[in-house]
Amino acid sequence: MPGTGGHDRHPAVHAHRGASALFPENTMAAFRAAREIGADGIEFDVHATADGQLVVLHDYDLARTTSGTGLVHERDLAYVRTLSAGAWFAERFERERVPLLAEVLEMEDLDFELEVKGLPTPRLVSGIVDAISNAGVAARVELTGSHLVALTALRPQLTDSRFGLFAPARAPWMTDALYQQILTDTALLGRFDTVHVPAPLVEAIDVGRLHSCGLRLHAADPATTEELISAVTRSDQLTADDPGEALRLRCEIRPAGDAGRRA
Repeated sequence: MPGTGGHDRHPAVHAHRGASALFPENTMAAFRAAREIGADGIEFDVHATADGQLVVLHDYDLARTTSGTGLVHERDLAYVRTLSAGAWFAERFERERVPLLAEVLEMEDLDFELEVKGLPTPRLVSGIVDAISNAGVAARVELTGSHLVALTALRPQLTDSRFGLFAPARAPWMTDALYQQILTDTALLGRFDTVHVPAPLVEAIDVGRLHSCGLRLHAADPATTEELISAVTRSDQLTADDPGEALRLRCEIRPAGDAGRRA
């Protein structure tokens, strides 16, 4: 299985869209803050513009987190780069711009959790491969997303990267055992390395069984203190809007001498 970019602390704490609780999401300010806080990695979203340039932005529409309008894939890079990506959050971030994927991948001492967004086209796939390869960071990247065909196309071209499966939905009638079986079989069939499970469902997972299949557990976006404690005690990695709080709990619950022990 690919490496983890050099981090051996468990769980690895990934800042969700950067340190997005305190900084405008998916901006260089949020990513730099996450690194300064001590996060092990950053999670972010990638789209292609109309002229095929890769940018980091969550929504398909520009309106919520930028000063622009329209769909990302219908706007060219020249337009997107004129927009403020931070003024919506606070006036002091007005000069923040929508980052290029290449700019984000230049950051050192971080792992990258890259969610594939936008139109799942060959141009998007080749652009992601080129950006990761040119930056020489394949071993520090985990690729995720709902575009399963795009992830399938990326896998043979990025053999040193990890791939994360967004957990299938759990129907109310499913038992814990059945849900885990569906989750595990789906991940193994798709040759995924990590399963991304919504934080409220982490307690239902038999972590030892998951590890015995060679899979890692990712706790996605814990929203309460109870969910965060569960994520810290049971998962291999997690995403958090406030990585500082997750890191504090990790130190309290899993002291340095316990680093590397699986739940």
